[in-house]
Amino acid sequence: MTISVIIPAYNVASYIGETLDSLLAQTYTDYEVVVINDGSTDDTEAAIAPYRERFGERMFYQRQANNGLAKARNAGLRAARGRYIALLDADDLWVPEFLEKMLALLESDPALDLVFPNAWFWGSPNFSGREFQAVFPASEPVTFEKVLRRECYVFGLVLFKRELLETVGYYDEALGASEDFDLWLRMLRQGCRFGFTREPLVQYRWRAESLSNNSDKLLNNLSKVYHKWLRDPAITTEQRALIEAQLRDADAMLNWSLYRAKLQSGDYQLAAQHLALANAHYRKLKLSLVQLGLRVVPGLVAKLAAR
Repeated sequence: MTISVIIPAYNVASYIGETLDSLLAQTYTDYEVVVINDGSTDDTEAAIAPYRERFGERMFYQRQANNGLAKARNAGLRAARGRYIALLDADDLWVPEFLEKMLALLESDPALDLVFPNAWFWGSPNFSGREFQAVFPASEPVTFEKVLRRECYVFGLVLFKRELLETVGYYDEALGASEDFDLWLRMLRQGCRFGFTREPLVQYRWRAESLSNNSDKLLNNLSKVYHKWLRDPAITTEQRALIEAQLRDADAMLNWSLYRAKLQSGDYQLAAQHLALANAHYRKLKLSLVQLGLRVVPGLVAKLAAR
């Protein structure tokens, strides 16, 4: 078996059939599919059932208690038998040539360890129809520092050499999100080489309930990643300074988001506290004036902010 396709599934009964259909439509067929049902409470299992017959021995299916995305992906990785690992989310779609083109790219250069595609946003209120790399750019070379600074974004439906896991380990299950960001950093720090294509090969579905669309949770977990790396004794002085700068920026963005939420809910005291923490980083006169307004005329500030 050349490729193991890992699909974690949680409450995706409405989507996973389309996803598995896109896998069945692949022009490259030397693959297995590993589906981990992470304790779904909807009809996900029933939606998968007919595909277990269609894939036959090429599908490994496991249902487990809900433990989160990182543990589900790790369960899939441990069950995988392929020489390469491909990641597919249970609500996204591959174009028919995805595996063929990604494998050709990976094998075009023996020095490459991981490759990732471009994608189209699908269903997003802000980006639908646009290419992922037009919003979140990628550039050569893909380096630890560029990925850390969010100057180069790795689209998550990657294809990589399974042997990398022996060197860098699996997903960090202590991270509630951003676990893939942490894994890419570990790979790059170990000297792994990443490549990518600008050709969109994925329809990347936007869902309001998706964890990837909850900015506060993402920022919280991004901070967890930064704190984790700051505890790493092997990081250089330059890397530490860069991580600390990214942590300050993430914390400021989170406090700004929390300020907006508290202002909208009418909790002006907490809104003022979060705004003060954000502005300690941004140091903008306009925000200082808003802080003053929250102490004097908070209702007016809320009305102005709602416009």
